Amino acid sequence: MAIAVFGDIHGNLEALEAILKDIKKNRKIKKVYFLGDAITFGPDSSECLKLLAKNDVRCVVGNHEQRVVRYDKAVDVMTYAGEKHMEWVFSQLDADDLRFIKETPVDIKVNYKGFNLLFTHYSHDTDGVLRDDYDEFKESALERLFGKTNTDVVFFGHVHHRKIIINEQGKSYVCNGSSGCVHTDTTFYTYFEVNDRIHRNFDIYRINVKFNRKKFEEKMIKMDIPEKDKFAKYCFGMDLSKE
Repeated sequence: MAIAVFGDIHGNLEALEAILKDIKKNRKIKKVYFLGDAITFGPDSSECLKLLAKNDVRCVVGNHEQRVVRYDKAVDVMTYAGEKHMEWVFSQLDADDLRFIKETPVDIKVNYKGFNLLFTHYSHDTDGVLRDDYDEFKESALERLFGKTNTDVVFFGHVHHRKIIINEQGKSYVCNGSSGCVHTDTTFYTYFEVNDRIHRNFDIYRINVKFNRKKFEEKMIKMDIPEKDKFAKYCFGMDLSKE
């Protein structure tokens, strides 16, 4: 049995559909975890939430989801989206979407073949409030943020660049990166499988998946999304000034 992990889809329904379709084809994958931030930036926030729920993906809440249901200063600062954009996103969500967000935990802890795994979007305090006293999850901060958790592998999102770190104590930190904010027609998810319990070895690698980028771009161009020129370029590599 293997585990699939991905996060930060950010309204990119086409990427999400491609990932879930590929995961279903892999019979070894029995559990799927999503690291938060299904919404904002892209055109399909509500549709992404509904697809995650429909497929029984185990989700943790991201700061973008938190912002539409819980306005604390740290979340506002770290969302990088203006009020008009967030108001537009909120207008796209229905009661089921908001209920799904409110019921989503800030982290999930499981024991998988002798390894304690932690899935979270970023670091929170005991009340679920974002800790904003770090600088983009630099390596020097990871032990301070997660070191006291009784975990062997920490999977987290929020930072859109993928990176895997294993410290001298054998603790692993997997910054999964963004599977939705991509600049090409290829998205990805992380595959995790324990291959040697005695020597505590595991496989972890990136699986690339093609998605219908043309359809996604057509939606971005057509829809009246506040601040989309900025998000399209930064998040998706689209220069809408040429359209």
